[in-house]
Amino acid sequence: MITTWLAGLLRHRGGRIFTAALTLALAVALIAALGTFLTASRSTMTARAARSVAVDWQVQLQPSAQPTAVLAEIRHTPGIRTALPVTYAHSTGLQTTVAGSVQSTGDAVLLGIPDGYRTAFPGEIRPLTGAPDGVLLAQQTAANLHAAPGDTVRISVPKNADATVKVAGVVDLPQADSLFQKVGAPPSSQPAAPPDNVMLLPTPLFDSLTAPAKAVDPAAVTTQVHAARDARLPADPAAAFTAVTGAARHLEARLSGAVQVGDNLGAALDAARQDALYAQLLFLFLGAPGVVLAALLTSALVTTGADRRRREQGLLRTRGLGRRRVTALAAVEAGAIATGGGLLGIALAALAGRIAFGRASFGAAGLVPLRWSLIALALGAAVATMTVLLPAVRDQRTTTVTAARRSLPPPAHPCGSAPESTSSCWRSPCSSSGPPRATSTPWYSPPKEWRASRCPTGPSWAPPCSGWVPRCSCGG
Repeated sequence: MITTWLAGLLRHRGGRIFTAALTLALAVALIAALGTFLTASRSTMTARAARSVAVDWQVQLQPSAQPTAVLAEIRHTPGIRTALPVTYAHSTGLQTTVAGSVQSTGDAVLLGIPDGYRTAFPGEIRPLTGAPDGVLLAQQTAANLHAAPGDTVRISVPKNADATVKVAGVVDLPQADSLFQKVGAPPSSQPAAPPDNVMLLPTPLFDSLTAPAKAVDPAAVTTQVHAARDARLPADPAAAFTAVTGAARHLEARLSGAVQVGDNLGAALDAARQDALYAQLLFLFLGAPGVVLAALLTSALVTTGADRRRREQGLLRTRGLGRRRVTALAAVEAGAIATGGGLLGIALAALAGRIAFGRASFGAAGLVPLRWSLIALALGAAVATMTVLLPAVRDQRTTTVTAARRSLPPPAHPCGSAPESTSSCWRSPCSSSGPPRATSTPWYSPPKEWRASRCPTGPSWAPPCSGWVPRCSCGG
């Protein structure tokens, strides 16, 4: 019966069902496309944030800390791929003589760089000219001194005699802002710009130049441990931020306040999670109205056929079908709309992904597209249930069989309108004589004014049997 009913719906109400399914498909496509794109974007946000950071952690040691012990502890921390010490000191100025002209700068920052640092942190130092190792000048410093590889620079160091070094190369520092940050200081206390004059020295040369000043004032030299992490991060930027910052705080607590962690990776993930939150709001403000609009359009289409549906349900209940069977038939219509609209919506979402990104999955990996497709299908089924099935269930609960019978249109008179001077002759294909009997067909009980009384030719009866059928055979 259900198959017959569904076939009849598609044959006689196909246009209405297709239109309702199309409106539902647009909502399903919107939810599937936006959800898959949002998840793919969030997963790449974490990876992009991690790639944008050259040094994940800058762990600054307190003057009383033991660098060797702290370095060993950091290297044994879970999730740390590599860790190298970097030392900072201040110079009162740099000076060079080029073509008989003396060029000098103001205060400068000296960095002690260990061997292998550029390999371990390739994004921190970018060679421009000359050798990639040795005594290196920052690009701005080389411009201030008019210096080039091979020139000699005099360094003025507090508590020590001036030293002369030979420039091996000129480099760029792409992430100078984080390299020269004040670790542990709030954002408002950070330097407005990195220093203009920077010289990078091999660690042994740096130690020999700054040893006298460090002996007098240990705070004259600052030691940091630059660390790179290899721990697997969650795809969600918010979860990754929580994991990274939690690990940084755990390291500080384990070293008993001997260090402060400059969490560059956490700062990048914090910005990424703000972008992810904005994307979630965008999904909410675009996806939710789409679902609501689809529900309203589908409800409007269903409402236009509400009277027709009530008449059909009334006829079915008059014929003896129970509420459950009638509800099941209404569920068939809702299922047809939900299935057709859901599959069409998924196809539209895949087509949009193919056109916009070259991939039907919007660049998402794994089961993400399938998960969002199922979510969109569930929402489509919910909309079809609320707009098609629930009204039918409500009518079943509030309408009795008697009321449903009264809602049916009156049967048409076999002769059109029954004239007073004529009457109807009734034939029954089931018997050869006798008055008509009540049956389960719509013509189960002829009205009194239609009963044969003055038929000139007399009542006639003819086989075969197909129920009581009225026939106008009355003359004038």
